[in-house]
Amino acid sequence: MKAPKFKEFISEKVEKSNIEVAILTKVNADSKSVVSNMILKECKRRNIPCHIINTTEAWVSKNDLDKGTLLVSNIDGEDTEVEFNLSKTICFTRAGVLEDETGLALLSTFENAGAFMINTRNGMLTCDNKMSAYISFERDNIPTPRTALISNEKGLLHAHEKLGGKYPIIMKTLTGTQGIGVSIVESEKSMISVAQSLWKFGAALLLQEFLKFDYDIRTIVIDGRVLASTKRISAKKDFRSNRHREATTEPYKLSDEEHKVVLQAARSVGAYMVGVDHAIVDKQLYVLECNGSPGIGSEFSLYNTKLKDRSYVGKTTPDNVVKELFNYLAQDIHRKYSFTKEAGFHERISIDGYGPVRAKLDTGNGTSASMFCVDKIDVSNKIVKWEKDGKKFTSKLEGTSEATRMNMVDKRPIVFVDVTFNNKLYTDVPIGLTTKGSRSTFLVNRDLLTRFKVNVNPNRKFVLSSWIERTDRDDTRGVNINPYKTLDK
Repeated sequence: MKAPKFKEFISEKVEKSNIEVAILTKVNADSKSVVSNMILKECKRRNIPCHIINTTEAWVSKNDLDKGTLLVSNIDGEDTEVEFNLSKTICFTRAGVLEDETGLALLSTFENAGAFMINTRNGMLTCDNKMSAYISFERDNIPTPRTALISNEKGLLHAHEKLGGKYPIIMKTLTGTQGIGVSIVESEKSMISVAQSLWKFGAALLLQEFLKFDYDIRTIVIDGRVLASTKRISAKKDFRSNRHREATTEPYKLSDEEHKVVLQAARSVGAYMVGVDHAIVDKQLYVLECNGSPGIGSEFSLYNTKLKDRSYVGKTTPDNVVKELFNYLAQDIHRKYSFTKEAGFHERISIDGYGPVRAKLDTGNGTSASMFCVDKIDVSNKIVKWEKDGKKFTSKLEGTSEATRMNMVDKRPIVFVDVTFNNKLYTDVPIGLTTKGSRSTFLVNRDLLTRFKVNVNPNRKFVLSSWIERTDRDDTRGVNINPYKTLDK
């Protein structure tokens, strides 16, 4: 597929989207926060409600999970309150929110209540903590400068030796943005002196091997796709390449290898939108860090997130990067929710009128309705009469699910039922009825899992509910196999 011309790509018609935006930050709307105001400007252009929430002033005054709403008061220090419809809300998190418990609490509240987060608390904290990011890179075999956490002078000298024993070397605070908290030390004496000074202020420190480069590359990644990239050239008086350190920027086109590694790094830290910084030293690519609230005030190269090959479009401005970001977010399919609540692969749910059943949470079930195995089914004149364990029900026929089982099509009438899971009632849940035997009485499909807002741990059962284990047809029967055993060749 041929990429569109740049002007055609940028000027394409913007589809209307049923969304609203919240920006969690430590500053007000009238501040000079570049990214927040760029988002605000783009939302105004699209007629999307957008509210900047000052986390030092605001609080949640009402959280109605049944209605799916969140009322936030005093968002600007001027007693303004806003009610957010969480099913429509895109919540941007800026780095300053992580600096105090109030900000973290608001972030967690939006996330747990069901807003779509850019980014989640876990993703933000992984990016913000440089050691956590480094551990993620090491785990996933992503090339990155050798790094060590240090807590005392003895550990400092040992870490320096493990990192090669050479000077200069980089010392960083564990958290920090815009190049703040990053020092280059030229000798053992200065290394100890800088560390002691920072420790006095309670700073957590890490040591990192020094790599000499005149520029690095910042790439904006959204949902596993490259959105834009820029080359950041260090100011002559400063080794740091941050734009806030007077570095200059220019558009940059990624090579295939850079594209690949950048996406690997973004996946490694688990952030939906992230700025990935990398440099090339002696023809070797190194990922330097990831930023969960990247700045967008540079000159960029833009990439087409619509095409499978994610092709290069051309040079662009920060405003156009934000436009393309919202073009992407406006599509429901691109807002993939991440749920932190863990369930087992089996849980108990209760069906209104019937009672509790042992359900299997089936992440591979993409059918239009969850499956319920019953004893009898009779469909006539769009009415479904069905029985289970002597209990009789009459329901309206809502549709038909055609599931394939063992190369056979199982046509299941779909009815709506109310179910209770983890102490919460879910109304009008579509279920496909079947009389064909199954090892699971109830199979929860992906749509219902999304409503439950849980992720599934395949190694645990009944995390959120309790159940007496079955002895008949239990899925734990059979051969005891160690799935982690490696066979020697």
